[in-house]
Amino acid sequence: MLEGLQLKVVEYEVNERLNRLFGPEVVEHRRITQDFMNMMGSGDGFYEFWDQIGPELQRGGRLYDFGGNISQWFFNWAEVSGFDYYVGEGERLTFMVPVTVDLASLSTGMNTLERIATIAPKAKRVLVENGFSGPFSQLDDSQYARRKAEMVEREGVEVISMAPCTAPAWARLTGHRIDEVAQMTREDLVKLGMTPPVASRSLIIIHEWLRTMRQALSPYLRDAFNQSSGPAAKTGARQGAL
Repeated sequence: MLEGLQLKVVEYEVNERLNRLFGPEVVEHRRITQDFMNMMGSGDGFYEFWDQIGPELQRGGRLYDFGGNISQWFFNWAEVSGFDYYVGEGERLTFMVPVTVDLASLSTGMNTLERIATIAPKAKRVLVENGFSGPFSQLDDSQYARRKAEMVEREGVEVISMAPCTAPAWARLTGHRIDEVAQMTREDLVKLGMTPPVASRSLIIIHEWLRTMRQALSPYLRDAFNQSSGPAAKTGARQGAL
């Protein structure tokens, strides 16, 4: 999904996630260490950790991925560190905010969308509904659904859906890079312990799932790529998870 794009992907996480899925040639992992955790109460030392992001946003060509709690630390930094100096009102930025049907995830996601509007009022905001924990149709008559509809209608928030991969082989592919999975044959899956019929059905589902994910994400990735070659003060960045 990221192959071929001249974007630098940067993930802030305790453990590698995107780096493991797409490889170090695509993703730079900036580890959140215990030393960083200890800086939480050390005054300006905490904010200095984030200061490098501002100049990077000016240069452009970067897609950032923050874990849930880590994204809130980023906003804490942005609210007091002159974020507008680097990005103006965020006209060239897109923030992608993933949520699941878990109540804590929904609450954090909606709060994050609101915080984005305060630091970058003209940025594009995209709510990504990840169906891994269950279908979002069960929330049709919920406060979340009503707030989402209001954000879409009045604030221009965009919504994309990411269904889980239902291939029988999917559980056995944990730890494999996405580009490797995309190139797997039936024989490769058989070597992992599946029967030929199960392997054949899995390939059909996996390829369709990857195609659907690419179609959903490609407009935002192309937009980031196009913006990366623009004027220095008007470059693109992404927040969220692919």
